[in-house]
Amino acid sequence: MIDTDTASVADEGADRPLILHISSDYLDPIRPPPITDAVVRLVDRMIDHRQIVVSLQRVVDPRRVLWRDFGDVGGRRLIVYRYFAPPFGLGMAACQGVVARRIGRFLRDEGLRPDIVHTHRFTFEGIAGWWLARRFGAAHFASMRGEVESKVFRSKPTYKPLFRRIARDAARVFHVSAWYRRDFERYTGIDPAKTGFLPNIVFNARPTIPLIEPEPVIVVPMSLRAIDKKGLPELLAAFALVRDRLPGVRLEIIGEGPADTVARVHALINANGLTDLARLRDFMPHEALLDHLGRALVMALPSHKETFGMVYSEALFAGTPILHSLGSGVDGYLDGLDVGVGIQPGDVQGIADALVRLVLDNRRYRAAISAAAATLHDRLGPDGVLARYRAAVTDCRPERA
Repeated sequence: MIDTDTASVADEGADRPLILHISSDYLDPIRPPPITDAVVRLVDRMIDHRQIVVSLQRVVDPRRVLWRDFGDVGGRRLIVYRYFAPPFGLGMAACQGVVARRIGRFLRDEGLRPDIVHTHRFTFEGIAGWWLARRFGAAHFASMRGEVESKVFRSKPTYKPLFRRIARDAARVFHVSAWYRRDFERYTGIDPAKTGFLPNIVFNARPTIPLIEPEPVIVVPMSLRAIDKKGLPELLAAFALVRDRLPGVRLEIIGEGPADTVARVHALINANGLTDLARLRDFMPHEALLDHLGRALVMALPSHKETFGMVYSEALFAGTPILHSLGSGVDGYLDGLDVGVGIQPGDVQGIADALVRLVLDNRRYRAAISAAAATLHDRLGPDGVLARYRAAVTDCRPERA
């Protein structure tokens, strides 16, 4: 629970650093679903620091521009800012300049001077955050999210000098997407000593993971709005290939979405001849899903360019081996651990072979997860994540006169 009695950000006399978070992925009171609460989970655990959150929402209609100050919300000052920008990143630098000026005017009028400006993307709001950090003499932190950063780097080659300068000036860049770390470092030329990992926080992390006897089910949790990105068509085709090698094993897709995507999932199941072995379950509350994950044979999600995917960590902390994609999702956090099988995205035969391995050798994988619990907790658990983040805030806080 968030302590709503925590001192507000306006308590300027306290000797606590002021962190300005700027995020296009913040679960705010007026943001339409679906949106992840990954950034909220970090901010929630930093309320002993003074924090301002500017939740950005891009709009393509200038009449919908909005600045709404919610005041102190759960120990942080919360602003929702709908800003105008054309689609496809057109005029990105100019639009982010407007964002920086509007936020800067707010800070000036309120007499606020951030010590840390943390932009939760390196591109887009990373440009605004870089300008603000320079203006206020703050340290610039940026989270690197592989899906969006890789798209921008490919589509905006003329921005490369700017991004290299932002990387040069950054105090820290946190890799949420460990799988994109090397490509990011090559593109930006950033000093690797200024980088670290910042996995999304999950609620079921624990330093010991007990062995549980599973039920004969492969679970596939996802938003049905993104079935192609999550690799569901390939997964169903792969399961159909090996159904005879996995007698008694069922596949459950857990999620919700619009009626047309629900109909498409049912059509995919039928087209692969899996009406007796695969089913779509309705949305499951989070606590129930975590319990269900622990009783599954395998959690399978062969996504394409998944930024992180908290369900991979949740499955591992539940004791369940995972099928995941290489160069996506949790890849890069599991180096040296035999807790699942990584496949090339879109490789139906590779997915099929991985399902067979994970099911037939399930006891060994579960034992390996249990044995690696301490390592998983150190890499992905909130205690280690927060300790490293707090240390960076302390180390990079500028000296003020």
